Amino acid sequence: MKILECSSKGDKRFSAFYAKVKAWGRYDSIENHKLAKRFGDFKPSSWKDAKGKQPTHIELNGKQYELRFLSQWYQMLWVNYLDNNPDLVEYAKGFDDFNDIFKGKSLNCQADVVRQYIKQGRQSLVDEYQELMNIFKK
Repeated sequence: MKILECSSKGDKRFSAFYAKVKAWGRYDSIENHKLAKRFGDFKPSSWKDAKGKQPTHIELNGKQYELRFLSQWYQMLWVNYLDNNPDLVEYAKGFDDFNDIFKGKSLNCQADVVRQYIKQGRQSLVDEYQELMNIFKK
């Protein structure tokens, strides 16, 4: 069984710290785009500021959204990245499973999103973040 390690300790191209996408005009790592998390009035300046804290909501493009949209935002970022890197998608298709050694208790995991994109297809993720996409279109 071939397992792709999707982290900074494995294939960095599948790590949120190294995968970069453009969102709201800013080209940055998926990890930094996740700094949309808010903790009451506190706005983290790095992932370390957010570690172990429970977010209250997210802020995207200057607007506040319920915390339930965090997973949809994360999925959207990864679909954007994978769509823009078809060579990586083809490479990932050569693996049976996907792992992230840093997953811990985290709700969102890059290996889970990559697995779903590869095994269930891009559209399965798009279907899951459709609600947030519809809000953005308004």
